[in-house]
Amino acid sequence: MVDKISWSNETRKLSELEPWARNPRQINKRQAERLEESFEQFGQVETIAVGPHNEVYNGHQRLNVLKEKYGEDYEVAVRVASRALTEKEREKLVIFLHKGAAGDWDFDMLANEFELDDLLNWGFEPKELDLDLWAGEPPEDVEPQIDKAEELREKWGVKTGNMYGLGAFTVCPKCGKIHDL
Repeated sequence: MVDKISWSNETRKLSELEPWARNPRQINKRQAERLEESFEQFGQVETIAVGPHNEVYNGHQRLNVLKEKYGEDYEVAVRVASRALTEKEREKLVIFLHKGAAGDWDFDMLANEFELDDLLNWGFEPKELDLDLWAGEPPEDVEPQIDKAEELREKWGVKTGNMYGLGAFTVCPKCGKIHDL
């Protein structure tokens, strides 16, 4: 059985830390700028996880941004493992830490308690958010216009039982066969 791992808080110079050549995580320019802005405003909130020989387990992007901003002699907070991880443990740790194992966003809470512009500035993409949640007051329900149904049926020449399709084909109302448009 493998020994249980414990972690201790220490500091290291950036130059002492050895990045993992197989790190599958990456960062784009915008994300790096946001991370740098976070360091400027809040300092180093999250530590870098390392093994007993300074091999980096978690925090490669923080390491890269901090090196770029402050240089190799800058000291950072690290969490040091009591023993080296096996390669399989290292792989599993990276996936567990970065594949949503820690939870999901409460989008109703975000919509009710946060400003949309702030969330977009802080890194959310519009496609991640249900923008309707920030739309303000919902429109009033419109009453069905049943009285117009007969008028529209006559205008469009439809009959009960007709079938129609959308896209590159349709069902012919006369013969019932599918035809390309």
